[in-house]
Amino acid sequence: MRTCVLTGSHGGMGRAICAEMRRVGYRVVGIDRPGSASQTSASERGEDAPDRFIGCDLTDMDAVREALGALDDEAAVTTLVNCAGLYEKIGVFDLTLEDLDRVLAVNLRAPFLLSQELARRMVAAGIAGSIVNIASINGKLGSPMIPYGTSKAGLIGLTRSMARTLAPYGIRVNAIAPGTIDTPMAADVNPVQMERQMHSVAMARVGKPSEIATVVRFLAGEEASYMTGSIVDVAGGWMS
Repeated sequence: MRTCVLTGSHGGMGRAICAEMRRVGYRVVGIDRPGSASQTSASERGEDAPDRFIGCDLTDMDAVREALGALDDEAAVTTLVNCAGLYEKIGVFDLTLEDLDRVLAVNLRAPFLLSQELARRMVAAGIAGSIVNIASINGKLGSPMIPYGTSKAGLIGLTRSMARTLAPYGIRVNAIAPGTIDTPMAADVNPVQMERQMHSVAMARVGKPSEIATVVRFLAGEEASYMTGSIVDVAGGWMS
């Protein structure tokens, strides 16, 4: 059975990705904040819950390493989806280095560490695997939330660099750049700001988590076997 490791598994987007990957036959190992999952079984919690859950504070790189250790007993991890993301509404003049470091840790450092180690394991096992990073259209266009926009731009750069590095080993690395998606994070956006955003979106609507999940599934699968280093906009035609 193919195994997918999914960070941010209990967020709005993470749940949709989990359901889609399980639907097509993946075993999903979810990684999210401790306490974000109930102790009931996946079958009791529904198809959008992972088969196995590992609690991990992604701001803590030692905790990330512990989570990787907990994956030692997982055979044939073929796919990593770095979906966890931290978005904090702090204005530029109020930002501290600690604020910046906290967002970079979740949105960039943890994806690097997980990608590096799981790619190492794929190579050792002779697995032609896939890594899918959930970036953001803000990583291309910029964001008034400096740490978020900066971290997502960095994730796009990490995707392209790791794609070049890992291609000789048969490991593909791609990213999705979502626009505004109907998740708890989007619900926290100021209504006036949301209206302004919609003026820049050709389709004039918010996206659905399932519309990200299907692209994740595509990029992870054999249908995308000649794609690596790609940044796929799923943003309803968000131009500026």
